[in-house]
Amino acid sequence: MEESTLRSNCQIERIGEIIGMSEKFAFILINEKRIEVPLTKVAEGVILGDFVVWTGSCWNRKTIL
Repeated sequence: MEESTLRSNCQIERIGEIIGMSEKFAFILINEKRIEVPLTKVAEGVILGDFVVWTGSCWNRKTIL
């Protein structure tokens, strides 16, 4: 999925870190809170330790500079 084609209307960018993965879920740490997200809402290729950003339809890998 291309981040440029998927944009959220949200004013606040939600960034989290993948802290765990199972067969069906990814566990994302956002502001010290752990959330469970179905893998269908996580971009292909995201791995443990990646930072991700919500695009309005899925969590995509975030490039941290």
